[in-house]
Parts: sequence; C-alpha cells; structure tokens
Amino acid sequence: YTTQAGAVRVVSGSDDKTIKIWDPDAQRLLATLKGHTEYVNAVACYTTQAGAVRVVSGSDDKTIKIWDPDAQRLLATLKG
Repeated sequence: YTTQAGAVRVVSGSDDKTIKIWDPDAQRLLATLKGHTEYVNAVACYTTQAGAVRVVSGSDDKTIKIWDPDAQRLLATLKG
C-alpha cells in the first residue's frame, strides 16, 4: 500500500502468527502486528472512504482481523 505521505509499504503474514509491515525501499521492518493465535495465511489492504489505510489478515485461528497500520493497532476481529 501507499501511505498518505506517498511512501510504499509491503505487508506480509507468517507462520509465526504475525503481520509485518515493511519499507521495501529501505529494506527494513517497520512494525510487527500481533494478535492471531495460529498461522496468518492471507493479507490484504484497503483504503477507507476517509482515506485511511487498513490491513486485513486471515488466519488458521478462523478469524479475520482489521488493523490500523499507522497506529499499529487492532481495530476489529471477525470470527467464523
């Protein structure tokens, strides 16, 4: 995704149960989001109508989590 300041970010999910946010230009890790209890096997990003970026993660723990990557905060958990 691209931040409001125009910086590019890459998001990854892993078998360590985390989501990581990367700066591909600097080749460095910016944040690690923790909250899943099993492997994270899907990630996606979207922009809200207000222009805020959200990261969505899906896991083998049968949840989908919605994150604010700027605040590095969990916003919602969908179970099913």
